[in-house]
Amino acid sequence: MDFSGHRVLVVGDIMLDKYYFGKVERVSPEAPVPVVSVTREETRLGGAANVACNISSLGGTPLLVGAVGRDLEGKEVERIAAREGIQATLLKTACPTTVKARIIGGRQQIARVDREQQTRLDPREIARLESEIEKATTNARLVIISDYGKGLVTGALCDLLSRQQATVIIDPKGANWDKYRGADWVTPNLKELSDVAGQPVENDDRTIEKTGREILRRHDIRHLLVTRSERGMTLLSGEETLHVPTRAREVFDVCGAGDTVVATLALALASGIPAIEAIHLANKAAGIVVQKTGTATITIEELNAPG
Repeated sequence: MDFSGHRVLVVGDIMLDKYYFGKVERVSPEAPVPVVSVTREETRLGGAANVACNISSLGGTPLLVGAVGRDLEGKEVERIAAREGIQATLLKTACPTTVKARIIGGRQQIARVDREQQTRLDPREIARLESEIEKATTNARLVIISDYGKGLVTGALCDLLSRQQATVIIDPKGANWDKYRGADWVTPNLKELSDVAGQPVENDDRTIEKTGREILRRHDIRHLLVTRSERGMTLLSGEETLHVPTRAREVFDVCGAGDTVVATLALALASGIPAIEAIHLANKAAGIVVQKTGTATITIEELNAPG
């Protein structure tokens, strides 16, 4: 497998993920909570930027378009993106950069602290965003929309991208899928499928297929790929259904697994691999990344390894 030379445009909500790793040896005298003695700190790209990071790690060429704040965290996103070989166009806005800080005691997440604000672009920023997207799609025939519900991915943005001569893959969020109408691919997890269905969806083949087909018809989606954690994936396309069992030996952390799935699927399709084989590759990638801690990526060597 070799994805080098394949360009993928990633548009969506960009985040910065911070990790504080440490030991838990006592309970706080101030409240019944564990005290984490921090031994190591890490900063990683999150959201749409993690999708781009996975594409780079797999040997592809990611073109990232999104927004960050005029703050130190926005500069950190720029620095890490450059280090990871990501061609990033980042709009600087008055909204702060979305940050998710996770506190890990031993191998367990103790708490997560979020700093976020809905992204609201003014008309000039919207015009610049659209211009950058139109320039980027001349060099990329496949587009990923990474929607984390932070405000950047609007109906107008989805319409703009759907008009480009490119295959569009959407990693969705929320109950409003009207903006995704006509998409080539949408890749919800079980919770996201439940959100758009308006009720909890049981994680069994029959229920997934029944609910998924209704969503396909309602939103005129060509391919629906449902990621189902320990039960693998289900692909619904036209009248065809494919259930793919999980490849994970041990599920340790599902954080960012959807980013890895969509990145692998996009590169496989961009390189001309048939859809069914691309699904199996994405499933293998998910099985690898859920064995890692936090927002993680996989390498092309890991994807190419037997098993």
